[in-house]
Amino acid sequence: MLILNLLHLKFPLLYDICYENYKGLTKNPRWLLMRKIARFNLVRSVIKYLASLKNKPYKFYVSESQTLFPDVNSDLVVDHLKKDGFYFGINLPREIVEEIVSFAYSNPCYIHRKPKLGFYYHQKNLAESYYGNKLTLAGYFNTSVLCPAINQLQNDPILLAIAAKYLEQEPVHIANLLWWSFTSDGTTSQEKKRTFQMFHYDVDDYRFLKFFFYLTDVDLYSGPHICIRGSHKKKKLSHLLLPKSKTDDEILSYYGSESLVTLCGQAGFGFAEDTFCFHKGKTPIIRDRLMLQIEFGTTDYGMQHDLREPSLLQLMSSNK
Repeated sequence: MLILNLLHLKFPLLYDICYENYKGLTKNPRWLLMRKIARFNLVRSVIKYLASLKNKPYKFYVSESQTLFPDVNSDLVVDHLKKDGFYFGINLPREIVEEIVSFAYSNPCYIHRKPKLGFYYHQKNLAESYYGNKLTLAGYFNTSVLCPAINQLQNDPILLAIAAKYLEQEPVHIANLLWWSFTSDGTTSQEKKRTFQMFHYDVDDYRFLKFFFYLTDVDLYSGPHICIRGSHKKKKLSHLLLPKSKTDDEILSYYGSESLVTLCGQAGFGFAEDTFCFHKGKTPIIRDRLMLQIEFGTTDYGMQHDLREPSLLQLMSSNK
């Protein structure tokens, strides 16, 4: 089993491509089809129109006593999302940040979210020695089950209201993702692709929206999120036909450097983004970055959540 795990680490991109197609064909072909065609605006428009024919107008009610974000104006957020593709200023209370960070320190994370490659954050150096590789990314499983603060966020009425207005229907919770991006002084282009540190866009549904929260302080040298303003509405044909990671020069030559937005902030800094925009994370240099993502869409394909059977999760000591 350890040999198989090491193959995941040595040939990650080939493994990921093959695994996605295998997973889609065997578990949910409808999800795989969506992944192939949802990047085209005509397809997205047709799906949206068909959904409007069968979905009743969604009514939502926001109670300020129940939300963690009483000062956030959902209409303002949605206006910015439609125009720019993102909105920042949805910040977490300090006690919520502390609860999630405490969870991250006291629960195991998994290299590239592989259930058999687990370790605790304080074991990072030991894990690098054990697995024989420099670690770049590790994520958590079962976050909403094990961490009440994350469960509270995925059900927060303001976040749901923003998602409902942007998606123009009742939002469906698709996934949570809590992960570490580890420091590196020389990440290769191949590793940057696999750790989402080259420009790319997501195809998670025909319409979807993500909320991101920094759980560590993030400056220019500790892995800021970078996005291209307005790129959710405008892409070259080659971007659609060849939806692979793009270089900085390729993106900036088309959209212009003025479209590039780098998001820095202290722990708790939060933002909403339609990640059909081109975006990436910058490689952390001086400090590991812990980040939380909560995602809503129109359909739960059951393919992107972080729920795993606990008996399938393994730590270093049980992999020998």
